[in-house]
Amino acid sequence: MLKLLLHTFSMAFPIVVVVLGVLLLVGKTVFLPWFIGSLVIMLALLVLLFLDKKKDAAAK
Repeated sequence: MLKLLLHTFSMAFPIVVVVLGVLLLVGKTVFLPWFIGSLVIMLALLVLLFLDKKKDAAAK
């Protein structure tokens, strides 16, 4: 179950980052804190996903 959540959120957060990035480019600077927060969460999830795949590869 935890692995499914990790994969789901690591796929969803790049979409959130792109949408917030577009809003920032349009001129909606009020979304800057949300953009930074979602970018940090996305990077952390991608690192966890990479470590999980690396662990699975080593187990085989």
